Amino acid sequence: MDERRTLKGRFVALVARVAASGPWRRMAERLTCAVGHRFPGSRSVVSFCRHFGGRMLAREGARFARVVTFDSGGQMLCSGNDPVAANCAMYYFLGTITNQDEDERPLARLLARVIREGDTFLDIGANVGFYSLFAGPLCGPSGAVHAFEANPLLIQHLKRSADFNRPRANIVVNPVAIGSEGHKTLQLYDPERIGGSSLYQLEWLNTGNSVTVPMTTIDDYVRENRMTRVDVVKIDIEGAELDAFRGMQETLRTCPPAIILCELVLLLGRGNVPGSRLASHTRGGYAIEVMDFLAARGYEARAIREPDGLIAEVMRPGTMEHLAQNLINVAFVRPDLKRARPELFCA
Repeated sequence: MDERRTLKGRFVALVARVAASGPWRRMAERLTCAVGHRFPGSRSVVSFCRHFGGRMLAREGARFARVVTFDSGGQMLCSGNDPVAANCAMYYFLGTITNQDEDERPLARLLARVIREGDTFLDIGANVGFYSLFAGPLCGPSGAVHAFEANPLLIQHLKRSADFNRPRANIVVNPVAIGSEGHKTLQLYDPERIGGSSLYQLEWLNTGNSVTVPMTTIDDYVRENRMTRVDVVKIDIEGAELDAFRGMQETLRTCPPAIILCELVLLLGRGNVPGSRLASHTRGGYAIEVMDFLAARGYEARAIREPDGLIAEVMRPGTMEHLAQNLINVAFVRPDLKRARPELFCA
């Protein structure tokens, strides 16, 4: 099996090299985008886009500049010749977040349904900004997207795309980490691992490489900006979600979001989550802690159905250890949401 995969990979790389090297490369690029947007979940398509995009970046270098328009109307600038630009190029070819480990199209479809004009959306762990840029035109100029990203390597790309979406979207970029305490700094480990760096020394990270970042809390941010509503939250910060929730308890009381979309890692590693009452190496233990914390504040943990992104059945703690994947997206919803917005739920 490994040999077949290697041969297949070599063949894909060869075809990508030929497609990017001849006078037909512009036509090949348009075809790659068309196929990529149509079949973003195909491993072969993703592999080809990665090889082809790498060839295009190598050829054009700093001149590489493309714009991708998402289904919501939000747009991302994909430009430059650094590793972040290579990451953004995958959005250009695929139009969404999808790779061999995760497919977040259902999450985007749920956001497209739940966010309405004038809403306030918090994107905690914005990365290069897919969800912020996707949600921007859904919230519209009368609403707001508040994007939080700690990794300094990503901020320039995120701000550039946020500015590009004005005036049809109001996207505020905050280059800070979100945690349980404000007005302090801490280490972000392995910042060059785009989308996977963490405030904790997770065992798969290069913990010898870190950068000092500022931290605040959602409660401090909401208070300082005199915010009176928070409608939807998306959070994905690689094992620091519980800290973020501890730092937004006042917000959960005074202006509770109707829905919190949270990516959870079911197996974090050995002893990497200080203060955890459950051993972090227990499969699903960390997810259960988050579920218990939000349940005490009135939120049900529900599955997100594939592929349509409807909110599905209530998730029980006991199901976590039996899930095959290590990453899971959970919709934490308030019970009154089903009465107010029944179209968001499975029949």
